Amino acid sequence: MTNATPVPERTLVELFRRQAASRSSSPAMFHRDGDSWAAIDWNTYAQQARILAAFFISAGLNEEAHVAIWSFNRPEFLIASTATMLARACTAPLYQTLSASEAAYVLGHSDAPIAVVENEDHLAKVLEVRDQLPALRCVVLMDGAAPGGDDAFVVSWNDAMQRGRDALPQLEDDLDRRTDSVQASDIATLVYTSGTTGPPKAVMATHGNLIAAINGLGPIVSLSSDDRVLSYLPLAHILERLNSEVRLYCAGNALWFAASIAEMPSEVRDLRPTCFVGVPRVWEKMAATINAVIDAMPSSRRRLARWAIAVGEQAVDRGQRGEAATAMQRLRHRVADRLVLHRIRDATGLERAHTLITGAAPISQQVLRFFHALGLEVLEGYGMSENMTVTTVNRHGHVRLGTVGQVVPGVELRIADDGEILMRGEVLFGGYYKDPAATAEAVVDGWLHTGDIGELDAEGYLRITDRKKDLIITAGGKNVAPSNIEDLLRSELIATPVVIGDRRPYIAALLTLDASGLENFARKRGLSTNVEALLRHPMLLEEIQRRVESVNGHLANVERVRRWCLLPREFEVGVELTPTFKVRRKLVAERYAAEIESLYAPQAVAARSGGEAA
Repeated sequence: MTNATPVPERTLVELFRRQAASRSSSPAMFHRDGDSWAAIDWNTYAQQARILAAFFISAGLNEEAHVAIWSFNRPEFLIASTATMLARACTAPLYQTLSASEAAYVLGHSDAPIAVVENEDHLAKVLEVRDQLPALRCVVLMDGAAPGGDDAFVVSWNDAMQRGRDALPQLEDDLDRRTDSVQASDIATLVYTSGTTGPPKAVMATHGNLIAAINGLGPIVSLSSDDRVLSYLPLAHILERLNSEVRLYCAGNALWFAASIAEMPSEVRDLRPTCFVGVPRVWEKMAATINAVIDAMPSSRRRLARWAIAVGEQAVDRGQRGEAATAMQRLRHRVADRLVLHRIRDATGLERAHTLITGAAPISQQVLRFFHALGLEVLEGYGMSENMTVTTVNRHGHVRLGTVGQVVPGVELRIADDGEILMRGEVLFGGYYKDPAATAEAVVDGWLHTGDIGELDAEGYLRITDRKKDLIITAGGKNVAPSNIEDLLRSELIATPVVIGDRRPYIAALLTLDASGLENFARKRGLSTNVEALLRHPMLLEEIQRRVESVNGHLANVERVRRWCLLPREFEVGVELTPTFKVRRKLVAERYAAEIESLYAPQAVAARSGGEAA
């Protein structure tokens, strides 16, 4: 059931206090304890957050200051985040994949006096750059004992909690005053952008912004206290903060913390979540796994599975065209579902999910069509950190594939004369921390200039066509949108295509291959799984060429990929990819400059480029 009534609370603190008071003995969080899940009830959660808030104050945390949190998803992250807000301060989470120098930038830019880090590896990186962080007074270590010799700077989690218990009686009145004085306009968290083109900017997300986001999604996405939600995407990203932490405050549902990204698929099957959010790469990997399992089946079962999926895809296509199914088509679909499709849904662990979301990056329309054919209606939405990721979303039963849906209640949207998407609403951020110039450039007359190019159809469905800064202008003066071509090129085999051609005579592409997809390709054909040998194998090159030619058949002449190059490995998160799987195009261009030049060399041949379009 969706919630069309806005929540009456003005801040996340008010939401949290209501849930803690009304659900005292109910579980708030679950975490792995060996092979089982251990629960933390709301009363324990609230007590620990209050105790940690007392420690933060005793350690010198001022109101509206920042607490950095560098950790994978776990109860301590949420306790630290809540404690920070109770002390009327602001969190500044870091992505897990950051290097010491990248972490130094966030810690230094945020001026955080306190950092809460997960383990000794993170602590070592902080200590490595400590001399660059004059504002940092204290580091709380979640796992392990604090190293000796500097107990004022590094404090173990248990020690911090004990010091908080000791300090609470003297600080209780001050803590209550701080908690009571939190305003909707206060900054709840800094969200550091992915930094695809330079140092990340710090989005200031207010309590009011996040309340507005929940109110906007309430009529569209079910928010129930009975929901089971698995938290596994980076909590440094606003999408996961909204799905995990803010949702918890609003709905009071229990939150399960995955042990790791690698274990997420098995934990989904164990938990059977009712709501699941995945970035495109998660859905792509899931689709590849399903197809690999089908390919490994005996021929009779494989043919049945492929028939059933084809029946599902035909039903999806009819729905997209607005055509009613005949009685025979409905019967065939019911048979396909009974024999195959429901079994695949059960195998994913998502058969009980009423809400499936994808966002944060573009996703292939074919991947969405595949899941819809299985009976898993994945809803694509659109947003960015600057608007709490809440702009548009497809609705249940009214999905239009290839679009990111219709505008969310409370949000206004328009397309500028140059095609840029503009939006405004209460979800619009409080500006970039320490960067008024960037804020003024991003928000003009109350409208956020998203940097994305798009178009609205007659029913208000938004289609993203490209990033404004990513548009390619060929040597012939033609404008080409690379993301459209990249979306078409992605497949179970091609993981991340990067289209190039700015000021060049034609369009070319760098292609990375999905490791599991490549292994499956080799196994089906009886080939060696040695990657170096496979990248030169004629059968693989022919398969890639067929894919490129198929894509070219859907493109205008100027957009067609004339040559392509296979790179020896997948892009890495934290290197070529941001933590949200966006391509750092400038870095890719620098790192693979030789490969790019080979694609435009007059005498380039297949052996050098990995293959080329005719």
